[in-house]
Amino acid sequence: MTRAVRHDHGKPYADEDLGEVDGALFTQQPAPEGRGVIVAGTCPRCHGPTRTLFPWARPGTGSKGVLTLLFGSGQTPRAEGEPGPLLTEVHLCECGHAHPQCPPDTSYVGCGASWRIRR
Repeated sequence: MTRAVRHDHGKPYADEDLGEVDGALFTQQPAPEGRGVIVAGTCPRCHGPTRTLFPWARPGTGSKGVLTLLFGSGQTPRAEGEPGPLLTEVHLCECGHAHPQCPPDTSYVGCGASWRIRR
């Protein structure tokens, strides 16, 4: 029996690129009301549960680009067969816990880790 690793709340914040991580640890599902896609899983650094909404964006702006902030989501869902944000975006820890040494002006509340997902 595999023992689950607990969320390490004491792990200090660090802006750390973890490279590619196993995609089996994450899911991608439609967001409520068709607003985009939710990618959920476990942060590979602090082991906290992380969940990110990638809203549908205007073509060419990226899912969280400045034009999306200015003009709204644009409601452009991905075409059938495209991989979506699970395999195309850089993911950030959004475990919701302000880890020690977390900068007060950070955009995401988590341990500072970033990664890409491989299948």
